[in-house]
Amino acid sequence: MWDLRAIRDSKSPLAHFKYHKGAVSSIEWAPHDESVLCVASRDNQVTVWDLSVEADDEPATGALDPALAEFPAQLLFIHQGQTNVKEIHFHPQIPGLIMSTAEDGFNVFKPAISVSS
Repeated sequence: MWDLRAIRDSKSPLAHFKYHKGAVSSIEWAPHDESVLCVASRDNQVTVWDLSVEADDEPATGALDPALAEFPAQLLFIHQGQTNVKEIHFHPQIPGLIMSTAEDGFNVFKPAISVSS
C-alpha cells in the first residue's frame, strides 16, 4: 500500500500484505467505508480487508489461535467457491453488498461483518 499523496517523499510502501497465492484480477474500495477494500484473485478467492486494523505487537497469552496465525489482522472475510474470479464490485447503495463475476457464474453476497461506518 502506497500513500499517493507522499509517493515522491517515500522510498517504501506504508504496508505490504502477502496473502493471495494467485495474481490479483480486481480491486475495489468500499464506497461506504474509506478503509475497506475488496480483492479478487486467480487463487479463486475474494477477500475483504479493513486497512484501519492494526495487528497487536504482543497478543495476549492464549488469545491468538495458532490456526489463525497465517491470516493478516486486516483480513476480515474470505469468499471461496468460484472458479477464475474476474471482477468484484461493491453495491453503491447497499453498504457491504458485493458482486463477483467468474468463469462459472456470478455471486452476490454480503459478508457477516460490518464494512460500513
